[in-house]
Amino acid sequence: MTRDEVRAVVETAHRAGRPVVAHAHRMDEIRIGLDAGVDGFEHTGLGTAPGYAEDVLQRLRERNSGLYWTPTISPLFTLYETGTVFPERLDDPAWRVGMPADMASEIRRSLSTISQLPYYALFPSRIPLLQRKFLELRGTGVRMMIGTDAGIPAMFHGDATWREMVKWREFGVPPMEIIQSATLWPARFLRAEDRIGVLAPGRYADIILVRGDPLTDMTVVRDVKVVIQGGKRVR
Repeated sequence: MTRDEVRAVVETAHRAGRPVVAHAHRMDEIRIGLDAGVDGFEHTGLGTAPGYAEDVLQRLRERNSGLYWTPTISPLFTLYETGTVFPERLDDPAWRVGMPADMASEIRRSLSTISQLPYYALFPSRIPLLQRKFLELRGTGVRMMIGTDAGIPAMFHGDATWREMVKWREFGVPPMEIIQSATLWPARFLRAEDRIGVLAPGRYADIILVRGDPLTDMTVVRDVKVVIQGGKRVR
């Protein structure tokens, strides 16, 4: 899209009271989004560039907490590890739960050649740069949110969220900040804090229970024991 097209989208959405999220990997894409006044960005990309340009970082610092960012850092690790380190993961029946058998078989066949995907060849050079880029973004003060890209190859909906949360912890983010980035900040970004994202009277009471304390061990979020939706137990 051109600068004028992006600006027109943002202006139209804002007139309707809607936030705008930009899919942006490259610095020029980020600059265009910032010029247009988008409310949030998706991904931590830039290919094999070592980090973000200083002018981009400075503009993010100026927007600070008024801007949201969903870095989606776990997919590259998950795809690479599935294709190279632990392909046996694809034989785990857990990701097939609730899925028709023919669909599961088709997905499994498609993932047998995951290492042949064109962008897969860039992973060894991109992965070592992700932590620096993630910390650069976090250091600007933008509001970081948990997001997963679930649905892309090997990023199954049943385990994508905990993988992202655990990777943030490995990158040094405090546990409570991670939990807020998965609950409070998305609710605020969606302008729905009066309904979701917090534990308070009058909210929807969408709650999960895990065995353990994520404040001391974030990996416990991988095993949800109880799901309460709208105040009613559904699992």
